[in-house]
Amino acid sequence: MRAFIAIDLPQDIKEALKAKEAVLKKCDLAVKWVEAKNIHLTLKFLGDIKEDAVTPIKETIKKVASEFSPVRVSLLNFGFFPNEKRPRVFFVATDKEDVLKPIASKLEERLEEFGFKKEGRFKSHITLGRFKDYRNMDCLKKQIKNTSLGEEFLIEGISFFKSTLTNSGPVYEKIAKIPLTK
Repeated sequence: MRAFIAIDLPQDIKEALKAKEAVLKKCDLAVKWVEAKNIHLTLKFLGDIKEDAVTPIKETIKKVASEFSPVRVSLLNFGFFPNEKRPRVFFVATDKEDVLKPIASKLEERLEEFGFKKEGRFKSHITLGRFKDYRNMDCLKKQIKNTSLGEEFLIEGISFFKSTLTNSGPVYEKIAKIPLTK
C-alpha cells in the first residue's frame, strides 16, 4: 500500500484555504487543485509499503511524537516548487519550519532502520495545487500579493495515511493519529 506521514489540518483551516483558492481561481490557471479533504502538511512520504510494516511504522511515529509538544502554527506565505519561474507545485508555507523540521528529521532518522531513504529536504508547506502549464502566472502573482494569510492552528499530533490512487484523484485513509505528548 502507498503511505505517508503528515499533519492533518483542522477543517476550518482547510475551508479558509479553499476560500483563498476560490479567489485565485479567477486567474484561470492550469492548476490541478488539491481537494479540501486531502489538504495536509507532509512530514515524510513513504511510498509503497508492505502491510506488515504498518505496526512498526506506527510505533516509530509514537516514539517520535513522545519527544515533541503540541505547537501553534500560522500560515505564512504562498510559494512555488521548485521556483516561481517554472513552478510545478503551488503551496502555503508555515511559520514553524524550525519546529517541524526536527520532527520530520527524527522520523526520517528512525525510519531508516526500515529501509526508508533519509532525504533531509523537508520544507514546511501545504500543497494547494500542481501546475499543468504556466498560463496567467502574472495574474496569480498579483492575486497572492493581495491575499492575506495568518490563520493559526494547533498541531496536536502526527497522522499516518494510506493513499489509494484512483482515476478521480487520490483517496486518503487515516491509519492512525498519534498525539504529540512531550
